[in-house]
Amino acid sequence: MGSSFGRNTGNVFRFSCAQMLKKKGFLVSTIVIAVLIFAGILAVMAISASSEKSEKDPTMVGKMIVCNETDIVCEDGGILNSADIAEAIRDAVAECKTVTVEWKNNAKIADEVKAAEAKTGDDAEDTFFAVIKTTEDGYGIYMVRPKKCSWSEGQVTMAGEAMIPLLKNYVEREIDPTMAMFVKMPTSAATLVVGEDTSLAAAFVKFLLPMISGMLVYFMVMMYGQDIARNVAAEKTSKLMEMMLTYVSPNALIFGKILAGFVMSIIQVLIWIVSGIGGYVAGGAIAKSIDPNYTDRVAQAFNAIRAVTGSSAMTIVPVILSLTILFLGLLLFYSIAGIGGSVVTKPEEIGSANAVITFPAMIFWMIGYMAAVMQNEAALTVCRYIPFTAPFTATAEILVGKVSILVGLIIVAEMLACTLVMVWIAGKIYRGLVLYSGEKLSIKKVIGIVRGK
Repeated sequence: MGSSFGRNTGNVFRFSCAQMLKKKGFLVSTIVIAVLIFAGILAVMAISASSEKSEKDPTMVGKMIVCNETDIVCEDGGILNSADIAEAIRDAVAECKTVTVEWKNNAKIADEVKAAEAKTGDDAEDTFFAVIKTTEDGYGIYMVRPKKCSWSEGQVTMAGEAMIPLLKNYVEREIDPTMAMFVKMPTSAATLVVGEDTSLAAAFVKFLLPMISGMLVYFMVMMYGQDIARNVAAEKTSKLMEMMLTYVSPNALIFGKILAGFVMSIIQVLIWIVSGIGGYVAGGAIAKSIDPNYTDRVAQAFNAIRAVTGSSAMTIVPVILSLTILFLGLLLFYSIAGIGGSVVTKPEEIGSANAVITFPAMIFWMIGYMAAVMQNEAALTVCRYIPFTAPFTATAEILVGKVSILVGLIIVAEMLACTLVMVWIAGKIYRGLVLYSGEKLSIKKVIGIVRGK
């Protein structure tokens, strides 16, 4: 019997998926939105690169303070001197009109940055720093850009890279030829932005990300949930239902339709995500071809978000957990949509099936969003552990690293258990009311059906 149920559910699932694919609206919306996402991201990056390259005339004036914590010596007329470093930076940074280099031995970078931040005027805004340290295998250069610096992160990084050949030459001739190969910049964090203005990133984390993730869940639930509710209700009130039940069990019918809506919505979301990634990769390649010194704003935004939240933000594990919670949330609300369609007993009541999914989704979305906007930790804690509000809150919280992986796994387990219960309830109601045509249903009667009475 179990294998028969599985086959029947699979047949309903495949049939329902095929029916969705035949709908022009589904295909058109999927393709059009995917193309718009891809082309939009690509165009924005290409236009940004073009606008940056159009500013060809070097106008930037900078000052680099070198905080030396090693035995390297910089002196006028020596092998390593400030004039050669300044010339190398001007050659490396096309936008640089002039730059001065000030070498300080045993200077504390934190104190120097604070002093630069305390100053006012254009000179203070153009000051950035290079820290030379001894590493495990040689020497390392760490670039630091205060928030007032008008130079971009990429330009500061290029200034640091321009110093490397000069330092290698000095180390090879004055210290140890074998150590010259170990003069490098750390590739993982070549430029550290100290005191960067993260107000936009903070606003994104606090307001926009919860709204975007919540809207995505809400509109996917509205689009697919209502479709599931209408299809279930329409088939229940169809004259062909008795014939259908001779081939497929009621549980197989409801489970197959819910799974079909769930899988097709996931496929659609994944197509849009892949389109966005494709647009970003293609746009980055085009931007680099237009301007080799193009600054990746998306990477800068991610760095700003990590500065506000933590280093785990936007990494692979939080992304997977966030998507898992989002998808489980969709399946949970699709099960509610199945319940809405199951309680319909007459054709004229089909419209009311949408209310069963519309109002709960809207209420839970608003509760979760208001808790996130108000940053009420008590409310957020409650919302993330309630399966019906978790998709609207925990999705964004896990993505930015605000919630630990362990808590995320607990939320996933809770949502999975609740989703299975809701699917079971939808099946019970559908089976009990599949051929019901009596008096108007009451909540008491529906509860009795679920309890098997």
